[in-house]
Amino acid sequence: MASQTTFNRYFTALGAGAAAFFSAAGAETFAASEISFRDITGTVEIVTTSGDEIDIAIRQGTTHRRVALEEKDGVVFVSMEPWKEAQDRDCCDQRITRTLDRRADRRATTGEPLDEALFADHPTIEVSMPYEGDVEFVDARVKLSMERLAGALHLDSCFVYGEVGDVEEAVVNLIHGSRLVMGEVKAGLEIDVSGDADLRVGDASMVDVDMAGPGDVILGDIDGMLDVSIAGSGLVRATRLDGPMTTRIAGSGAVAIKAGRAESMRAFIDGSGAIFFSGAVTRPELKLYGSSEVHMDAVNGRLVRHGGGAVFVNGVKVED
Repeated sequence: MASQTTFNRYFTALGAGAAAFFSAAGAETFAASEISFRDITGTVEIVTTSGDEIDIAIRQGTTHRRVALEEKDGVVFVSMEPWKEAQDRDCCDQRITRTLDRRADRRATTGEPLDEALFADHPTIEVSMPYEGDVEFVDARVKLSMERLAGALHLDSCFVYGEVGDVEEAVVNLIHGSRLVMGEVKAGLEIDVSGDADLRVGDASMVDVDMAGPGDVILGDIDGMLDVSIAGSGLVRATRLDGPMTTRIAGSGAVAIKAGRAESMRAFIDGSGAIFFSGAVTRPELKLYGSSEVHMDAVNGRLVRHGGGAVFVNGVKVED
C-alpha cells in the first residue's frame, strides 16, 4: 500500500508539472505591444484589441512542434526550429536573384493551390494584441490572418498565404508561391517579390516595389511616390497615382496605372517591357532599349527620350 501511495503522489506531481509546461508553451500573457515571429511554420491568427497585453494560445497540429515564447525588451518572440530543405538550405534563401524570366503576354498569375496538409501538420498560433502594436515575421512559412493594426507590419517571409487588414506602414517580402491580400497602408509601403508571388494592396502612399520573376503586385490609389524595379516579367498595377513615378524594367515586365497625374516620370526599360499610364505625365524622361513601349494619355512640358523603343501619347506614336 505504501508503494501505491508513493506512486500516486509521484503521478500527481508529474501531472502538475506537465500541466505547468503545457500552460507555459500553450497559453501565455505578456505586458507588451510588439511581437516577432522567427522561423515559424504554421497558421497564425492575429486579432487586435484596445488592451495593452499580448495573449498567445497555441494549438498543435497533427504532429507536435515545439514553439518557444520569450519576452525581451518589450518584444515577444515566438520561434520554432528553422525549416531546412534539401542540402541543408534554409527555405528563405530564395529571395530576389535578379535573373530574367521573360513572359511576353504579361497576364496576371493564377497562383498555386495552398498546401493545406502542410499547415494541418503544424501549430496554429492565436494572438490577441494591442491595436497600436507592431508585428514582425522573419523567415516564416505561414497561413496568415491578421486584423487591422495602427502599427507597423514587417513581413520578411519564406512563404505567406492569407489576409491582412489596414496597417500604418509595411515592409513586405514574398517569395514564390505566396498569395497575400492587404488593406490600406497609410504611410510607407516597401515590397520585395521573388518568383511567382501575388500581392494585392488597398490604397497606399510612398510605394517602393522591387520584383524578380513573374510575380504580380496590384495596388489601389497611390497618393505619393511610386518607385518600381522589375527584373523579368513581373506586373505592377494601380488604380490611380498622384505623384512622381520612377520605373526600371529589365525584361518583359510592365507597369499599368489606370488614372491620375504623374508629377514627373523617369523610366529606364531594357527589353520588351512596357509602361501604361492612363493619365497626364509632366516632363517624362525616358531611356528605352529593345522593343520597349511607353503609353501616356497626355504630356505636360518637355518629353526627353533616349534610345529606341516606342512612345505613344493619347494613342498616337511619337516619332523619333
